[in-house]
Amino acid sequence: MKQPRLPLRGIGVFETVARLGSLKAAARELNLSPSAVSHQIRALEEQLGVELFKRVSRGVQLSADAAKYADVLHGLFDRMRRATASVAAPSWSKSPTRVVRLMTPPSLATHWLMPRLPAFIAAHPGIDLRVFAIRTADGNVEDFDITIGYGDATRWQGRAHPLLEETIQPYCAPVRLHGARSLTPKQLLAQPLIQSRENAVSWESWFGQRGLAFDAAENSPLQLDPSYVAIEAAVKGVGVILESSLLTREHVEAGRLVASVPETRPPSTSYWLLPLHKGARRPVVDAYTWLASQANLSPPPRRTARPTLPAPKHAQRTRTGRMIDRDRQSSVSRSRAQR
Repeated sequence: MKQPRLPLRGIGVFETVARLGSLKAAARELNLSPSAVSHQIRALEEQLGVELFKRVSRGVQLSADAAKYADVLHGLFDRMRRATASVAAPSWSKSPTRVVRLMTPPSLATHWLMPRLPAFIAAHPGIDLRVFAIRTADGNVEDFDITIGYGDATRWQGRAHPLLEETIQPYCAPVRLHGARSLTPKQLLAQPLIQSRENAVSWESWFGQRGLAFDAAENSPLQLDPSYVAIEAAVKGVGVILESSLLTREHVEAGRLVASVPETRPPSTSYWLLPLHKGARRPVVDAYTWLASQANLSPPPRRTARPTLPAPKHAQRTRTGRMIDRDRQSSVSRSRAQR
């Protein structure tokens, strides 16, 4: 008689949850998200046709039969671990957990993170970084070790550390300027416009701020999502995008895109690092610290800000000049040494 196939993956997840007594603790040990652990448990229950856990207010509780089953599995898994360790290389059982799961907005992953990954890999060759390009609204923060959120200060101030600033302005392929250095907002209304659902600023708002009616545009805007699709369309000359200076920087530096109506207002913070979960592993902390070091502003995400000291009088003689800059630095160094 053919033996039924054992659902080994589900059994392994069940043994871990039963041994640790927590879905979240099991998720950390298995390098899975809590929702993935729950999915494996439900799938195992369906395959076996029994309820292994009772869902209670504070988590899960083993049923009586499942507790007996778990006792048997603990012994079997312990024997398998010892047998595996006896044939594996000495470093097998000593290797720390190196997986780091990062959730980031898709367009930021494409245009900002990917060009920087070679430097991360060189600096942290032992970290197994797994990037999930997901909108913050579509993902569960609890399922990831590190999360980069998108939005303005009204959404994230006090909840996350500022990471990246951006300027939102119109961009297009140089050919669309027909030799001009830039366009006026009114001239822009005659151009084919491209918009994305997740843009921080809409075309309607942008034109309204300049006293122009968006419905005066000659054509209805073409909607392309996510932003990296809209950016590629603009590079190919399809139309004008209203986009982030962060996401378009590579194309601007290469001459594939130009700011058709340059923005004069200062940039604003749009990308934020959410705080680490309590008890974060060393690889997670290292990856988080590296991300913070890549910021285009200088946040101290894990330190308390020091009070600002008044500048020494001799450092206020002029606002420019290399000699004054060195004097200012020397005076700051002396003031720190006296604290």
